[in-house]
Formats: sequence, structure tokens, C-alpha cells
Amino acid sequence: MTNRKNILIIGAGLAGSSIAHRLIQQNQNVKIIDKGENFATSVAAGMVNPMVFRRMNKSWRLDEFIFEAKAFYSELEETLKTKLLHEITIRRLFSSEQERKSWLEKQSFSEFENYLTPISAEDEKYECAKNNFGSGRVKNAFWIDSSKFYDSNLAYFKEKGILLKETFSTDDFNPEEGIYKGEKYDQIVFCCGYLNKEIPFFSSLPVQQTKGQLLTLKSNQIPDNESLNRKCFVLPLGNGTFKVGATYEWNNTNLEVTTEGRNLLLQNLSVLGDFKLEVLDQNSGIRPTTPDRRPIMGQHPEFSKLHVFNGLGTKGYMTAPTLSREFVTFLIDGKALNLEVSNERFN
Repeated sequence: MTNRKNILIIGAGLAGSSIAHRLIQQNQNVKIIDKGENFATSVAAGMVNPMVFRRMNKSWRLDEFIFEAKAFYSELEETLKTKLLHEITIRRLFSSEQERKSWLEKQSFSEFENYLTPISAEDEKYECAKNNFGSGRVKNAFWIDSSKFYDSNLAYFKEKGILLKETFSTDDFNPEEGIYKGEKYDQIVFCCGYLNKEIPFFSSLPVQQTKGQLLTLKSNQIPDNESLNRKCFVLPLGNGTFKVGATYEWNNTNLEVTTEGRNLLLQNLSVLGDFKLEVLDQNSGIRPTTPDRRPIMGQHPEFSKLHVFNGLGTKGYMTAPTLSREFVTFLIDGKALNLEVSNERFN
């Protein structure tokens, strides 16, 4: 039987919440600090796309991540008593003849059969959006209601009496002893997203701050049975409303929405069609990304009780379930992390 440990998690976003649920499943003593404001997890579109369209490749570790993610969120729905996971087909409108040929080549490979639907005559002649080079449909895609994910987790942790709604204070923390506000912890995990630079213990790690803006709009001309994708994604929310995203603004922590961001998203959407629409809302968030597009997980080189789990980036909702399980195995059982995700790769 696993030894019970007192574990403090800083941040209840996607990373921190995923770890917390894994630890609770293992009957660990968990406490979570979160200030109740989240500008990544709660404002993200929550899209899980198995493919990287630019080179028509599968996402990193896709076969491991995608099915465990579905199982994780389905189980979480039971725990939180709310609907989170929504399956959807992604229709990629090809941007060139070369992209179309690449899809045709990949769809014949067995490793892609769970993700690429063979192109049909209807896909070639698809008429609900601009379709100069044909289109293809991606299977096993889904989206997570990110705002509901964050709010429901906070409510759940509060009900269990394990949530401290406050800003983490380094003045009240002894990193060597693992003591925070007089309470001693065996492990402390920092899941601070784009605010990682404000945590002195892990501020040297290259967690980048990548702003993204999204639009919520209403239209009776955009198809609502699929998610269209080219230059942007269009996510149907129901009742003729859609999310359109997203911008990538590197090293930008300004959370204000901009006219430039709005215009860029509408311009990108126009590549798909000249739809009549009404913009209902615009919001922004800041993604914690990394130079090599891999998360950062591991132990502090000096203070053995301190750990980091961060940098989930744009694929976070797909990767978090598996990576949180691997991280907890490392944390509790001491199983080594793969160097591909370990913070040791930056030492």
C-alpha cells in the first residue's frame, strides 16, 4: 500500500486539478492553493485535435494520450456531476493540393485509421465553406468545456475542504522544510502556468507566456455539426453560437482584448467563408508554452520537496490526463520521468 503523504499543490488550473484528482484517487492528503482567477484553463477553447495539419502528422504521443484523456474526463464528469466532454468531427479544409495529397497518402496507413476518415466524393465537393482543394474529416476529436472544468473543480475541492482560496505567499514558506503557514508538507507542486516566472524556485525554467484571443459569435450560416479548420478553428457551441480562435501572441502578458486580435480572427474566418455573423464576445488567455513544445515536470535541484508541473501549452487538454498520472507515479513511487518532459533537460 502506498504511503500517505501531505502534498500541497499551487494552482488549480488544468495541471494542478489533474494532479489533485490523481492524488485523491491514491488516497493522498491533498491541499490546493488557488486565488480563483485563471487566464488559461478557463478561457481556452478546450479543443482536442489529434492531428498537426501543417505536416499532416499525428500529435506527439497521440495514441497514448487520446484514449486515456477520454476516459479521464468521462470519469471526472461522474465525480464533478457535470458535462465536460463533447465529441466532435473536425473538418479540415485543405490549403493546397499538396496538403490534400498528403492526407490521401496518410489515410492509407494503419497508424492513421483511428484519426483520418478516407476522403469521400462529398468531402471533395463540400459546399458549406470555401473548398478550393477538398476537405477531410478527423475522427476521435473532442472538446472540453474549459470554464466549467475550472469552476466545477474549484467547487469540488472546496466541498472536500482541501481548497485554500488565496495567493501563494513566499514570505510564509520555508522551501527546505516544506512548511507553509505553519503546516508541514512532504511534497509541494507548483502548477502556476504562465505565472511561473513569479515563482523564485522555478523562474529560470523556460515557461513562455503566449497570449491567445478568441471570439464568440452567432451565425445561421456556419455549419454547426462539425468544427471547421483552416487558418483558424470554428467550434460549434450550440444554438447557432461558435468560438473562433485563436491568436498566438508571443511573450505577451497583457490580458486586454484588442481590435487587432478581433480583426485577425475575422480575417482568418473569411478564408472559410463570407458568413453573416454577429460577434457576441471576445476574450483572451495566456498559455504556458515551452521552446520545445514539451511540458516541464520534475524536482527542484536544491530543495527536494519542491516540484514543478507546467508548460502544457496548446495541447494541454489532451496531454494532461496521461502526464498527470506519470507525474504522480514519479512523485509517490519515485519512478523516473522521461527526459523528454523532465526539467533536468534544462539543467
